[in-house]
Amino acid sequence: MYSVEDHKKHIDWIKVINPRALVSVKVSTPTDVDMVAVGSYYAGAHIIHIDGSYGGTGAAPDIAKKNIAMPIEYAIPKVHQFLQDEGVRDHLTLIASGGIRTAWDIAKAIALGADGVVIGTAEMVALECIRCAACESGRGCPRGIATTDPELTNLYGLEYASQRLINLFHSFAVQLQEILWRFGMRHVGQLVGRSDLLTHRDYTRLKTED
Repeated sequence: MYSVEDHKKHIDWIKVINPRALVSVKVSTPTDVDMVAVGSYYAGAHIIHIDGSYGGTGAAPDIAKKNIAMPIEYAIPKVHQFLQDEGVRDHLTLIASGGIRTAWDIAKAIALGADGVVIGTAEMVALECIRCAACESGRGCPRGIATTDPELTNLYGLEYASQRLINLFHSFAVQLQEILWRFGMRHVGQLVGRSDLLTHRDYTRLKTED
């Protein structure tokens, strides 16, 4: 796509096929990601999903993960503030991904302005991914996660894998509840855009040393 008009054309196609569909647009985070987000809104999208650097699964090459997009910590407040300035922040759901690994990363992304996050690598590691980046090589994943090899797919069962993901997200929920409790908040929605609650640890360390 080379313009907002092209973008709108694709979204219009989706809405013709299913008028009730919630349209989510996933974009990388170039320097003008704020303009892309606003363009997506006016093109008719309901959700803007910005994907920062240092994300990606083992199938994503390092040159793409580390050079295409800006870190999500810069992209989220940039988009959040621009949408606020345009007066459309409440009409668009902002989802972030890219290098989010822990409950503290989730809380930070939401405090910077995201409504929610997408997690990929942490889920893969919970499924015993060893991060060897061989998803598409030969037989594929030696742990049997990303493979079509019958022998490797039998390494673990669906029930076992599901429980590991349940454990992961339960731990995230417990930690997020504790974070909200520390701030005196009753639900995670109250954390959206509260960048004033964030402290740069390096700056804090320097002040302490002084």
